[in-house]
Amino acid sequence: MKVSSVIAGLSLLVLPAHAQANRSPVLASNGTVLSVFIFHNNCDRTSLILPDGTEGGSFGAEGATMCFQDGAYYWNKYLKKDAALKIYGTSQIFNSEYVNAEVPNMDLSIQSAMAFMQGLYRPVAYQTSTTDSESILAADNSTFTNGPLNGFQYAPITTYRSTDPQSIWVAGNLQQCNNQKLSSALYYSSEDYQEVYEESKSFFESLYEPYFKGVFEEFYMVFYYAYTLYDYVNQNRAAGNATLLEMTDEDFDRLHVYANHLQFNMYGNTTTSVATNWANADLTENLRDVGGRLMAGKIARTFRDQLSSPGGWWNKVNFVLGGYDIMLSFFAIANLPSRSPDFFGLPDLGSSMVFELYTDDQTINIDNKIDTDSIRVAFGFRNGTTVDDTLTYWPLFDEDGDVVSMSYSKFLEKMDQVSVKSVGQWCSVCSAKLDFCQESGSTNTPSGSNGNGENNEQSPSQSHGMAPAVAGVIGAVIMLAIVGIVAALAFFVFGVGVRRDRRRSSVLSGIGSIGRSQPKEKLESEIELPLSPTAQPMPRAFGDDNEFEYGTTSTVATKVASPLASPQEAHFKAWESRV
Repeated sequence: MKVSSVIAGLSLLVLPAHAQANRSPVLASNGTVLSVFIFHNNCDRTSLILPDGTEGGSFGAEGATMCFQDGAYYWNKYLKKDAALKIYGTSQIFNSEYVNAEVPNMDLSIQSAMAFMQGLYRPVAYQTSTTDSESILAADNSTFTNGPLNGFQYAPITTYRSTDPQSIWVAGNLQQCNNQKLSSALYYSSEDYQEVYEESKSFFESLYEPYFKGVFEEFYMVFYYAYTLYDYVNQNRAAGNATLLEMTDEDFDRLHVYANHLQFNMYGNTTTSVATNWANADLTENLRDVGGRLMAGKIARTFRDQLSSPGGWWNKVNFVLGGYDIMLSFFAIANLPSRSPDFFGLPDLGSSMVFELYTDDQTINIDNKIDTDSIRVAFGFRNGTTVDDTLTYWPLFDEDGDVVSMSYSKFLEKMDQVSVKSVGQWCSVCSAKLDFCQESGSTNTPSGSNGNGENNEQSPSQSHGMAPAVAGVIGAVIMLAIVGIVAALAFFVFGVGVRRDRRRSSVLSGIGSIGRSQPKEKLESEIELPLSPTAQPMPRAFGDDNEFEYGTTSTVATKVASPLASPQEAHFKAWESRV
């Protein structure tokens, strides 16, 4: 590819896009939103390499503000009492029964998610300004009790270590997917990469003296490091770096296009596919977009569980926060670059993909039964968090015409064609060597499997001889017996005792969601929230719009509107690795 072909992308970025809408199709059909799935990019951070040459990528006030404002944007869109797209049966008070928030176990992701959830579930005392000026206090003489920080809502966030099999559905675990790394590495030996590398060489070299000297070594000034260089310039220009502000817009845009081109080929290039149905493709050649395929599997399972749950109560508000690589991958497999050249480019920090599951069945408010033929899915993308970055809706896959939504049945059909459906499948296609990939049994399917055989796979160890997991259990039992004998001797001879901390299992570990895990050991950084001695959830109907449904009455008629009524473990775990 000639460099002129890459730079031509600059003009494509300003061409008018087609088959899009700034208004949700739910409104056009007078429909009702049943569930929302939001995949969110990390929010603002410092550049990966700081101007003093040290490692960056840190979260700060700008990132917190960005994510908080974006959470407030979606609160206003989906949760506010009188919102036109209010999710059916939800409240502005956090409810663990239908809210899921999951992130990779990284500082930046956890901090971004915390700020977003603060905006999505605002402090209780601030709700009065958004409920038609009605007071949240009852019209009687009882005493109203609120939580600290104006009724701050402690919405728990679940994180997964890379050693947890459920982590793949959130982070993609690309660093542990050996075939993905192999597939991406093939790009460096491609004709396209070699041509762009050679033809861009003089451009990168011209930038070194005025902008990068003293921060980067000179060997960085090549196409291979286009994203790192772009990130440095983009983040520090926004921060007011005088030197980088002197870079011309033409050079900055050109650097941006090179970064887009490199990263899309690393994570979104699907041209190596040898089959329409990904499951039958050459997996060593078609793993660059595995992150998006994992997310497709998670979204499909989330909506299936929502509709099959008792009363349709599960998975109504779903939030996952991750990196731009997963977004680029999903753009590619969903055929979005054919809709607009913008989808070839890097999503801005704070960007979000949104999937709205809705029905235009007008009888839903009468008997809570939904005609399955009336259910549709709309996809929206918001490239940033400013006021002008409204959610824009686009058709997915090969949907014809200007229809920016598709039937639920077709959506599932398309998602199933491109998605990874189980942990076992991920282990197989990635040639992953993680411990859970060596085990048999339940790790081959995502948690929340419906038990009808769907997505089940059998590993070789299940059909021949003793499974490695069984052998491991036998060995562990023998070792524990030895340790027990030694401990008993130590106790009686030396008076040594064994102290065991009581661990509380996570209430997020139940079945019914592709992204939920089994109880995990807690770290010191986790937060335990005390239970109110009188607080119990109030009974609710599926369609009720109870703004403060955790209100309870004690023997002294104290009314409580606090998220502490039904706390969960908050999995704010320490930084483990950058996936």
